[in-house]
Amino acid sequence: MTSRQTATNLTGARILTKPSTLFGILLSGLLLAQFAGAAPAGWPSGRLRPADAQQVDAKQFLPASQLRDWQVDLDRRGLRATGSPAHEGYVDELARLLRVAGVKDVRYEALPMRRWTAQRWSLDILDGASAGAVPAAAYVPYSGTTSADGVTAPLVALPDKAQDSALAGKIVIFDLPRVKLTLGYFAKQALYTYDPQKTLSAQTPYERPHNEIGLIDALRKRVEAAGATGAIAVLDASPEEARGAYYPYDAVLHNVPTLFVDREAGARLKALANSGTNVRLVLSAEVKDVETRNIIGVIPGVSDELTVINSHTDGTNGVEDNGPNAIVAIAQYLARLPKQSLPRTIMVLLTSGHFAGGNGAVDFLNRHRNDGSLGRIAAAVTIEHLGAQEWLVDAQGRLASTGQAEMSAIFTPKVAALIDASSAMLRRADARRSFVLPPQNPENKGTRGVVWPGEGQYFWGQGDVPTVNYISGPSYLLHWGVSTADKVDYERMRRESISFTQMLLDLSRVPANELR
Repeated sequence: MTSRQTATNLTGARILTKPSTLFGILLSGLLLAQFAGAAPAGWPSGRLRPADAQQVDAKQFLPASQLRDWQVDLDRRGLRATGSPAHEGYVDELARLLRVAGVKDVRYEALPMRRWTAQRWSLDILDGASAGAVPAAAYVPYSGTTSADGVTAPLVALPDKAQDSALAGKIVIFDLPRVKLTLGYFAKQALYTYDPQKTLSAQTPYERPHNEIGLIDALRKRVEAAGATGAIAVLDASPEEARGAYYPYDAVLHNVPTLFVDREAGARLKALANSGTNVRLVLSAEVKDVETRNIIGVIPGVSDELTVINSHTDGTNGVEDNGPNAIVAIAQYLARLPKQSLPRTIMVLLTSGHFAGGNGAVDFLNRHRNDGSLGRIAAAVTIEHLGAQEWLVDAQGRLASTGQAEMSAIFTPKVAALIDASSAMLRRADARRSFVLPPQNPENKGTRGVVWPGEGQYFWGQGDVPTVNYISGPSYLLHWGVSTADKVDYERMRRESISFTQMLLDLSRVPANELR
């Protein structure tokens, strides 16, 4: 099913740009009804009471088994790169589920993008006793493209910057050393800490592969400026930990096709750098202009002021991002409440483009900045990566469960009502090993700079919308090809979802001026 629906009023009527005839409008309505379908067996049903808007009734919430089934489905879909068929298929499924859940006026807003899709990649040493294939852990998305035959050039190591002119026409290899943070980095900034078992030691290492995103972005720009013909980024990671890395993800197309290798393959290659050894790098990719889509729906309340529940739909694996599945469960509860028990209308906003520089969220803000809709948003709640469990590399270089929840955080501006609501959410959900944190880079507010690591940053940073953003960052988060159904605590995910439902209801009763 395709759509080009554009909202003129986010809580009212809409127009369709295609189809534009009356017949087309009627046909579109019939198709929406057909695709909505009936609620699955096991879903709670029936109208809820006004009292259920004051205190969420957990017995009326979708079961953990449904969240598990959706997680398995996300694993089956694999990498949902922004605008890809796998991603857009999931967008359609989410729109269908929201209608089944009772959300009103579910529609798409389409936005254009230039999509880069890797088709084939490989790495070979061509000279000497070491000649042969070298396993590539992954490709750097949007780094560039080669012909099907690839590029062949001498392998050189990244030199001191003063010697960058020697990189022209070469394939450059460089290290991505670990950024060694500890939990103390977060603890000293925390506005609130929920750690009843005292497991968050300030000395505990917090070393995750995605900590290096800023570093690789700077290094690839450097080799591109020097005129390199290709690049190899060596991750300080075992083969299992490195496999499927997908970052940076700003969707800016570069001209130096780049592959990731793990530390073992990297050591083999670095031993040959600057010796005149030729390597062949293949990264064949398609660059195509496509459309991707945001999803918008509403649950009507007394006021046309809006409280937004948000997550993004694209992702590397099932944990990145399972927020939309939780939002379907949240919406299924809220949609059964009496309208008069909702002080504000609830907007469901599932954005595209988290892995394309936030293009979906930015498009939403730009599209509705001047139509009065953005000004009606009293608060936004963005949720991502729910129920994630901590898995770290063991002595054999394999990902293994530590038996603990992954450290999580709610990012929020320093507004008392938002901090209080975030702290209460963590306690209510018993979301252990969690912080409430302020923006990491508040000086970037109003720019395309990163203000905190999550989809909600755009609403606060560029839209000036009071926002709370729940997120976790497990070691496997930005890797495709990783099974995640075994890495989620579904009872915790359900508790988190119920607690966010309560947060939405509570925030809807807070005067808008107290949220800023």
